[in-house]
Amino acid sequence: MPKIILFRGRAGTGKSTLSNELAKRLNVPVLHKDDIYDSVAGFVPEHGSRNKICFEFLYRFLENVINSNAIIILDYGLNNNEDVKKLERWITERGGELKTIHCVCGDETTWSKRLAKRSINPLPNQIITNLSELKEHYKDLGPEFFEGELILDTVIPKDINVEKIQSFVFEV
Repeated sequence: MPKIILFRGRAGTGKSTLSNELAKRLNVPVLHKDDIYDSVAGFVPEHGSRNKICFEFLYRFLENVINSNAIIILDYGLNNNEDVKKLERWITERGGELKTIHCVCGDETTWSKRLAKRSINPLPNQIITNLSELKEHYKDLGPEFFEGELILDTVIPKDINVEKIQSFVFEV
């Protein structure tokens, strides 16, 4: 069965770090939303249009993943549960399986440092590089955990978290 492993969470919570490490261990590719977003940034000036392109590409790409009976790792923030439910329904209807990993950073000092590091040379999709601004941006959203997803605190060592992810993704 095709398997889509989704890493989601707010900026600076460690999604890319963990998804890249899992990809190395499983020898499967990662699709990072930021790579698509940053690639079109020079051609499409408006943020909403860039995001729309990212999601249009995602669904077309996932169609191929599912048809190929493959495994793919996605690093796509998806902070809204309705978006996750929509994606899960879409994948399930086509015969795939979605496993979601929600990354959080339980230490605000660490989280703040991660965001501040981005402010040195931010990429187009790294528009918020301050924890206070990030909290303000998401103030109406809440934590929004999705039923059945693995919630990981990324202050826990990477190797321990990746072991937890592998057990979660391949549980019987």
